[in-house]
Amino acid sequence: MTVSLSQRRTESLKSALDKMQATTKSAQRCSDQLASRAGRLGTLTGPASDASSMLSHANASLAATLILMRDAREKFDTVSDCEPAIERLHRGVLTLEDRMMRAKGEKNASGDGATANKLPASQRLNLTEQDVYAAGDSMEILRDAYRYFAQRLIWRAASSTVSNLERQYKMGEDSMSLLISLHLKAAGQGAKPQKNRPAIKPGKETAEQTRDRLNNALQNRDLLKNIGEYDEYQPLEARPIREIRAMFECLISYGYGLEPAPKREPSGLAAIFGLQPQNISRTEKVGSGCYNKLTKGELKLGFPHLDAYGMSRREIAFASMDTYYRRLKRDRKGRAETKQATNMRRSIFVRGPTHVNEQVESQGDADAAARDAVRCLEHAMVVIAGEKNVYRTVVTPSLNKADDDEEIEEDLSPFYRKACVAAYSFVVGSVVDRSLDIIETVFLKEGGIGQTSGSSNAAVLTVPDAYSAAAAGLRMLDGVRMLGPSLAKLCEMSVGDDKTESNTSISAVLCIAIHRTTVKNCARTLENLAKAIQDDPMKGALHRPQNASVSSVSKDVVDAIRAISPFVSAYKSVSKRRALPWDPNMGEDAGEMDSFVRYLVMRLLNSLKGKALDYTRDGRDDSQAKAHIFMINNAYYLLEELGNEQHGHHHDTKDPKTDSDVYKIHGTWFDDKVNKMMDSEKKKYLEHWEALNTHLTAVDNEQLEFMKGDTKILSLESGRLIKTRFSGFNESFERTYELHKNLCIIDARLRLSLQQEVSQVFVPRYRRFFEKYTKMKFSKKKQSDYAKYSPERIEEMMGELYVDPEDEHHFSQP
Repeated sequence: MTVSLSQRRTESLKSALDKMQATTKSAQRCSDQLASRAGRLGTLTGPASDASSMLSHANASLAATLILMRDAREKFDTVSDCEPAIERLHRGVLTLEDRMMRAKGEKNASGDGATANKLPASQRLNLTEQDVYAAGDSMEILRDAYRYFAQRLIWRAASSTVSNLERQYKMGEDSMSLLISLHLKAAGQGAKPQKNRPAIKPGKETAEQTRDRLNNALQNRDLLKNIGEYDEYQPLEARPIREIRAMFECLISYGYGLEPAPKREPSGLAAIFGLQPQNISRTEKVGSGCYNKLTKGELKLGFPHLDAYGMSRREIAFASMDTYYRRLKRDRKGRAETKQATNMRRSIFVRGPTHVNEQVESQGDADAAARDAVRCLEHAMVVIAGEKNVYRTVVTPSLNKADDDEEIEEDLSPFYRKACVAAYSFVVGSVVDRSLDIIETVFLKEGGIGQTSGSSNAAVLTVPDAYSAAAAGLRMLDGVRMLGPSLAKLCEMSVGDDKTESNTSISAVLCIAIHRTTVKNCARTLENLAKAIQDDPMKGALHRPQNASVSSVSKDVVDAIRAISPFVSAYKSVSKRRALPWDPNMGEDAGEMDSFVRYLVMRLLNSLKGKALDYTRDGRDDSQAKAHIFMINNAYYLLEELGNEQHGHHHDTKDPKTDSDVYKIHGTWFDDKVNKMMDSEKKKYLEHWEALNTHLTAVDNEQLEFMKGDTKILSLESGRLIKTRFSGFNESFERTYELHKNLCIIDARLRLSLQQEVSQVFVPRYRRFFEKYTKMKFSKKKQSDYAKYSPERIEEMMGELYVDPEDEHHFSQP
C-alpha cells in the first residue's frame, strides 16, 4: 500500500520531534553538570577574594600607621628641637639680668656681693633680637605639640613627653616674662624735665595765679604741656619695643601653663575691679610711702607677661613719684633751714621773742607743704600719661592683632582684655595712691589734724597753726578739685566687655578717694580753726595784752580769714559734701564761705568778751577801763582790716597786696555787729569820765553869800561849796587821767576821735563851771590851786591822753 506524501511528512516530523526531545534531555543533563561544576569552582575562589580584600585594607592601614609614626616621631623630637632656642633665651635673659644688677650694684639676699642668679660665666651670652623671635617660634611649636599629645595620653610615652613640654614651656614663659620686666625697668620713667621752661616758684604763686594756670591748662587740648615741670615721653627704644611686642603676641592670653585659656575669671582680677570708694581707707603707716595696700602686693592676673608688665612699671611709676616728692621735700627743708639761719643771725642784732619766728615758720611749713602736694598731683598726671603711652606701645598692639586674626580671637581668653586693663590700672593706681598718701601726710603732719585745740597734751593747736592748716587744706583741695577729673580720665581704660565699668578699677576708685579724703580732712582743719578761736580765752592772761591793745587772737583771725578767702570754690566743695557745725546743710543748700567767716567772727567776739571779762577780775582801779578800751581797740582793728566801709587803713599803702591781703567782708552784718559792739563799749567807757560831771554841779544863788562891802568875795561857807567842787573834780580828774593816759589806742584817728569824745563828756561843762566860778573870790590865798586846770590845759592834756602804738609793742604775745 502506498503511503501518501502527507503521511510521510507527518512521520518525518514526529521522528524529528523525538530526536529533538532526546537532544534536549541530553543538553539539560550537560547543563546540570556544568552548574554543579560551577558551584564547586565558586566554592574554591571565594576565600581567595576575601583574602585579597583584607590584604588591601591592611596595606592602607600600614601606610597610615607609617605616616602617624612619622608625625609622632616629629612631635617627640619637638622637645629636643626647641630646647636649644628656649635654653638660649633663658641664658641670655639671665646674663642681661646679671649685667643690670651689677650696673646697679645690687646684691642677693645673702649679701655676698654676687648677683641673684647663679649662671656660670661660661654659659653667659649676649641675647640677640633673633634669639627672641626663635624662642617665640619654639613656644608656638611647644603649644602645638602639647595639644597633640594631650589627645593621645593613652600612649605609653605621652605622659613623660607632656611633662617635658611643660618644663620647656615654663622656662620659656618665665624667661620671656623676666625679659619683659627687665626691658620695662631699664626704660625708666615715662616723663622727662621740660626744656626751656623755668621751674614753678612754689612760694610765689598765689591761689588765683594757680587757678588761672590750671584753668588755662585744662582749656588747652595739650593739657600736659601746661602743667608740672615734666613732659611725658616714650622711654622705650625701638629694639625693646619689637621684642616686647613679639613676646606679647607669642604669649597672648595663655596663662601660667600650656592648658587652654581659663574659662573662669582669675581671682587676681577681683582685687583690681569692683571696689567701692567708701571702702578705701588708710591701711599703711603715715610716711611709709603708701596709703592703701591694694597697689603694694604682688600682681596675679592669670597671665604672667601681664604680671611682669604691671609689677615692673608699677615699680618705675612709683619711684618716679616718690623721687619727685622727696626732692621737693629736701628743697623745702633746705629753704626752711636757710630761713631759720637768717632769722638767727638777725636775732643777734634785733631782740625779740623767738616763739614768734617759730610760729611763722610753722605756718610757712604748712603752706609750702601744700604747694608741693599740688605740684606732686600735677606730676602724677604727667607720670600716668607716660605710663599710658607705654601701655599703648607694648600691650595694645597684641590686642589689635587679635582683633584682626580670627584664629587668635577664638583662642583668646574672655578675661585677657580685662586683665590688660587691670595691669594698667595697677600701675597708675600706685601713682594715685602715692599722691593720696602725700596729700594726707600734709594734713596729718604739717596740718596737725591729729592735734586738738585747748587739750592738756603737749601738742596744742594754736590759732595760727589752725588757720595755716585750713588754708593749706583748701589749697590742696583746690588742686584736687581742678585736676581730679583729668587725672581720673588719664587713669580710665575701657575693658570693652559691656560688663565691667571702667570707673570701678583700683586707679579710678583711688582718684575718687583722693577727693573724698581731701574733703574730709579739709573739713577737720576748718573745724579745728573754729575750735581754736573758741578755746583761746581759756589760755589765760598770757594771751591778754596788758595795755588793753589789740589781742593776738584778733590779728590771728584776720590773718585766718585772709588766708582762706581765696579758696571760695574749694570751701564750697567741702560744705556741699560735709555737714559742718556752723552749716549743717549739704548739697545745693550748703552755705558759702561767708557763713564760715561769720562763724569765725562770732567765735572771735565771744573770745574777746572773755578776755575783757578777765581784765575786770584783776581787781585793779583801771580794770574796767582796760576792758572797755580793749574791746574798742579790737573792734576798730576788725573794722579797719575786714570792714566793707572805708575806715582807712593803718598799714603802709605802698606795700603790694594780693587779693587776700585786702579781703573785705561785704555783708552788712559785719559792720553792723562790730560797730554796735564798739559803740556799746565806748558808751560804757565814757561813763568813767562822766563821773567827773558830778563835781561840776552849780551852786544855788541862794547859797552864795558875799562879804560885806564886796560883791566878788564869797563868804567862808559859800567859798567852801565851790572849793569842794573844784577839789573833788581835780582829785577825780587826776586819778582818772592817771589811770587812762597809759592805755594804748592803736590808731591815731581812733585816738583823736576818742580824745574828742572824752572831752565832749565833761570839758564843755567844766568850761562853763570854770568861767563862772573863777570870776568869784572863793579862796583868799589858794584859789589858783583849786582852779589850777584851765579848760585850755584840760584840752591840752586830753591831746596827750593814751599811748601811741609806735612807742610800745601793742600786739599781745602768747
